[in-house]
Amino acid sequence: MNEINQNTVHEPNPQQMPPAFACGESMEQKKQRAALFEALFLPTLLYAVLYTFFLYDAFSSITVPFFVIATLIYCVYCLKKVGIQWKKGSLFYAAGMLLLGISSSLTGSIPLLTMNTVGIMVLLVCMLLHNFYQDREWSFGKYLSAFFTAVFGAFKSIGEPFCDASGYSRLHTRKRQSRILYVIIGAAIALPLLIVIILMLYYADAVFAQFIRSLRPNFYPETLGGILFLFLFAFFSSYCGIRFLWKREIKEEFSDCRKFEPLIAITILSLISVVYLFFSLIQLVYLFWGKLQLPDGYTYAAYAREGFFQLLFVCILNVVIVLLILTFFRKNTVLNLLLTLISCCTFIMLASSAFRMYMYIKNYNLTFLRIFVLWTLAVTALLLVGIVIQIYRPKFPLFSYCLTTVALCYLILSFAHPDYWIAKYNLENMESQSLSDMDYLYLSELSSDAAPIIAQY
Repeated sequence: MNEINQNTVHEPNPQQMPPAFACGESMEQKKQRAALFEALFLPTLLYAVLYTFFLYDAFSSITVPFFVIATLIYCVYCLKKVGIQWKKGSLFYAAGMLLLGISSSLTGSIPLLTMNTVGIMVLLVCMLLHNFYQDREWSFGKYLSAFFTAVFGAFKSIGEPFCDASGYSRLHTRKRQSRILYVIIGAAIALPLLIVIILMLYYADAVFAQFIRSLRPNFYPETLGGILFLFLFAFFSSYCGIRFLWKREIKEEFSDCRKFEPLIAITILSLISVVYLFFSLIQLVYLFWGKLQLPDGYTYAAYAREGFFQLLFVCILNVVIVLLILTFFRKNTVLNLLLTLISCCTFIMLASSAFRMYMYIKNYNLTFLRIFVLWTLAVTALLLVGIVIQIYRPKFPLFSYCLTTVALCYLILSFAHPDYWIAKYNLENMESQSLSDMDYLYLSELSSDAAPIIAQY
């Protein structure tokens, strides 16, 4: 089939596009729907089957990298069919997805597997946006807006496969080749229905349930439900996602939102800066240079635990404040200096947070959450460097910098197998720090990543 190039086929006007299931439209739109359906339905159906086969009950198996490869092949195919040229910059996203897939096949840690899966999906959406749109000049806020618009736009397009199938049916009623496609469509619709019917009858009648179990002794009804859900999610999210992006409802142009009077922000930051300078001075004098002089009655562990999360919240709040001011307030030299001052104070707060967590770990050993917190602090510091650069270079690609930084840092965390180092640190220090029953229980609940070091003890 020829490519569905929007240079040769008129691009559908978003204002003229009918809502889902309202398929009464012009002949030109029906032709577009028919062409898209013929190009996307069978490949999407095959991809959904592979998606289910590779991922069902196998999020930590060797099949995950093959799922990523299948996803990339499907994306390249869809881009070609809708006339979109694959951009060289997409190799970064593809490599990141593949590395995350490999990481998932090498770890048994549930938190890492969850974050790997989320990371693959985030990189996938960013890769598609990068190919469908000219995103080189997009600001940080514009990219975030486009990302969530694409995700929710796929859900909004849930009726498009049915309307596309209707358009195809009306225009190909007499073609012999369409009969094969109709059989496949019928089978694809019948399969989920059969699964639902079998599940309902299984629970409705004990004799029927016993008959099913006699055919397959290891039959679990939940398995069919899980397979059905994953298959339908894969099919509709893929088809509707490509379908939404093809309509190009996301505007490439974005307006400059920096319209507010900078004096407002200067006043806000001036008041905040006084408090931050005083707090930072205390941290430098008493915590770092004062050899950890603490208030009377405080232990290091209590001091670290009491103030850490509040301090982490303030650090994140500072990053948000700086981003909002850069986005909505006009450029001003004094404002830039105050933003830089706030950023420097935030660096000191991040260092104080990291030092508090270090003290807490020395007293209460390592856990995955404590490692993740230290990782978050380090990543936040790196992101803040990019924000400081954008204060003086507004054209700095902040979103790309943040995405690249988070991706690379997370890949280091993912391949490091934190559970292994948690077990190693805690067990090597069990003599100097007597481990409680809760500590041993925590070690026993670690993933298989910790097995080699635990086996030594």
